Amino acid sequence: MSLNVAALTTYTDELKMELIKKSVLQGRTTQLISVQPDIKSAASINIIDSTLSLQAGACGWNEAGTTALTQRDLSVCPIKINESICLDTLESYYTQKMMQPGSYNEEIPFEQMFSEEKAGKINAVIDDIIWKGDTVSGTGNLALCDGFLVLANSLSGDTVAGNTSPATSITAANIIDLIDDMVAAIPSDIIDADDLHVFMGYEVYRLYAKALRDANLFHYTGAEDQGEDFSQMVPGTNVRAIAVRGLNGTNRMILSRAANLYFGTDLLNDSEEFRIFYSEDNDEVRFRAKWKMGVQFAFPEFVVDFILS
Repeated sequence: MSLNVAALTTYTDELKMELIKKSVLQGRTTQLISVQPDIKSAASINIIDSTLSLQAGACGWNEAGTTALTQRDLSVCPIKINESICLDTLESYYTQKMMQPGSYNEEIPFEQMFSEEKAGKINAVIDDIIWKGDTVSGTGNLALCDGFLVLANSLSGDTVAGNTSPATSITAANIIDLIDDMVAAIPSDIIDADDLHVFMGYEVYRLYAKALRDANLFHYTGAEDQGEDFSQMVPGTNVRAIAVRGLNGTNRMILSRAANLYFGTDLLNDSEEFRIFYSEDNDEVRFRAKWKMGVQFAFPEFVVDFILS
C-alpha cells in the first residue's frame, strides 16, 4: 500500500528561525547639519550682517556703514504615530509560542525587536521628510512637512544655480564635471569654510565614486580611506561629497556649509522617546511616537542648488 499524504499540508517550521527585522537605510542628515531644539511652533534664526564703508584717514567724523539685524523663521510641524496591537491576534499563529501562559497578555512578546524596528523606520522617514517633504504636492508621510528641496525651490531667486552646463541628466560621463561646476559656483565668502558639503542621493554618490575610480586618478582615495562610508572629499577641494537617504531618487544636489542648514525640533530625542503601553480599557498594546520637525536655510545665498534642466 502506498502512502497517501494528499490531505496534508507541506510542513514549514515557523519556529526554527528567530524573528528578524527588515533592513532599512538609515538617515544621517541630522548628524551633519545644525540642530535647533526647544521649538514648539516657530523660532527665529537671528542674523547680524555689517556693511563696511572705509574712508581715508583725516580729522572729522563722517558717518558711514551699516549693521543690519535680520531674522529667518524656522517653523516646525507636529507629527505623530499611533498604532494599536491586539495581542489576542498573536495567539492564532506561530507567535503564540512567544507569549506567556494565560489569557491576560499585556506585553508584546518581541518588544525589543519591535522597538528597534520602529526606531529605524522613524529615523529613515525623518531623513526623507527633511529633504523631500512637500505639504502641497507630497503624498503619504512626505505631505506632513516641507523639506529642503521645497525650500530651495521657493528661494530659487536667492540661491546659487548649481547646474551651469546645463545638464538634462546625471550620467557616468558628466557626474565629475557637474560636481566640479557646483564647487566652482560656491560663493567666495564661504569658499574657505571647513564644513562645505555637497549632499546627494546614494545612487548619485555611487555613480560619482565609480566615475572617479574609472577616471584613473592615481591619487584617488575613496570613502574607504577617509573614515566614513558613502562620504569622501571632492578631489583637490575642501568640499565633502556625502550621500543622504532623503535625496534618493531626486537627481538633486545641495552644496552649502553644513552649519547653514537648520533642522528645528522641540526635544532632541523626542522621536526616539516613543511609548509602548497597555491600554486596559481597549485591551490592546498601543505604540505612540510624537515629535516636531522643520528645516530652514540661514543664508540662502550660500546654497548651491543643482536642478536638472
